[in-house]
Parts: sequence; structure tokens; C-alpha cells
Amino acid sequence: MRYNLADLHTHSFCSDGLRTPSQAAEEAYQAGVQALSLTDHDTVEGIAELLPVGRRLGIDIVPGAELSAHVRDREVHILAYCLDWQDPQLLEHLGLLRRRRHDRGMAIVEKLNHLGISLTLEDVLNQANGGMVGRPHIAAAMVRRGVVSSKEEAFNRFLGDRCPAVVPKPFSSALDVIGLIHQVRGVAVLAHPGIMPEAVIAQLVEYGLDGVEVYHPSHQPLQIEYYLKLAEHYGLLQSGGSDSHGEAEGPRIGDCGIGCEAIEALRQRSASYA
Repeated sequence: MRYNLADLHTHSFCSDGLRTPSQAAEEAYQAGVQALSLTDHDTVEGIAELLPVGRRLGIDIVPGAELSAHVRDREVHILAYCLDWQDPQLLEHLGLLRRRRHDRGMAIVEKLNHLGISLTLEDVLNQANGGMVGRPHIAAAMVRRGVVSSKEEAFNRFLGDRCPAVVPKPFSSALDVIGLIHQVRGVAVLAHPGIMPEAVIAQLVEYGLDGVEVYHPSHQPLQIEYYLKLAEHYGLLQSGGSDSHGEAEGPRIGDCGIGCEAIEALRQRSASYA
């Protein structure tokens, strides 16, 4: 049975998820999800695999990505929906981000080595399996090496934002990222804002932000109510998704989402940028 549910925030092993794009579509089908967006971090590599599987299963696929950006010194994540994912300008930007992620991974491994932890970049790349390198892959490599007992321990002791091996992400202006999304006919939506100062959201609206992810597993009922009101106040579109990475202990595809009518609003906004 298909439900009127769109899961517009999921990940595959093309970034830091554990599943293939095809498996994401299969999981969505099993959950009764009617529409799905694969929003891997700073890459669109999984979309080509996902589209034909979605068609075969009767699932509406919304091309997407989750792009890193900054408002002054605050990192934010911007979900890009309905974008022309084959646009050369977008692919060039994502290629730059891929190289930056690789360099950042190397720098973190070097810091860990200086802390006396035996780890190589090859260990990390093996965990990334050809996808984008991120801290979760470094944490997984540390678990495999026996340095820590879990990814959580790796982040708590070494890789977290205030831990000794952290290397900040290179600065990416949210103004430029949102501008790029619009240039490739995409819709820019703020991901999982959680507890975020309204001033930051207001700044993003000035930059051209189109929407906000109201429904997310980390959002409590009062936060959902707050962002519903904020969306109305600023005229923002609404989105929602599970942010599922395929981990056994994490949310599953279909655990959180939004009604499929939200997709039509996203597509109408995308058409206005064509």
C-alpha cells in the first residue's frame, strides 16, 4: 500500500550512508513511501542509479543533494531539490567540494597520527568505498582498527567539533551556495535547523532561501510548531524527511516525512527558476 508520504531526506553510501541508492528505493517501497529524495552530502552521484529503480517501483523520485554552507562562522546544511543534477556548473562545484573533503580527511588522519593513533588515509578510503570522505568514515576506520569501541566514542573523544583531531570545513558562503542552487533550477531548503537563532534563518531568507525542513527525527513537537509558524511568517516552503543513513539503530526511510503535496510546491518553485 502506498501512503501519501514523501521522505525528502535520505542518504546512501555515495556520501555517509550504508546503503546503495537502489537499496534506498527498495526500502522506500517496503515502507509504503510514495516519493523519495536521495540527498547525499555534497554529491549527486547516486541519482543516476536511483531514477530507474524508482520508476520500476512506482516511486516518485525528487533529485536532491545536501550542500554544506556557512552563515558567518555557523555551518548550515542546505537541501537542494528538483535541481538539474547534470549541470556542468554544479558538477564542477561538487568536484571542488570532493577534493576539499579528501584534503580535510588527510588533515584529520595526520592529527590522529600526532595523537599516537595508528590510522592511514587508505583505511578511511576503504570505509568510504569510493564515495565522499567524511568524519563518519574516519570513525568507522578507527573502530575497525580497534582504536575505539564505537563511532560515538570516536566523535566524543577525537572527531567532535571541540575535540583534538577536528579540522574545520572550508568556508562556503550560504549566499553563493543558494545562488548556485537557483542557477541549476533547484530549490534551497534549510536542513534540520534544530535550535537555530531566528536571525540566522532571516539572513538565509535574505540570501534567497526557499524553504525549511520542518519535519525531522531530531525535532520535538514544539520545534515543529515553531518552524511551521516561521515558515508562514517568512513565506517558506516546507519539507520533511527521515535523514536515514541505513544504520540499524537510526531512523528508517519512511519514519519521518511530509505529505506528497509538498513536492508540487517544490516543483512549482523550481519551474520559476527555469
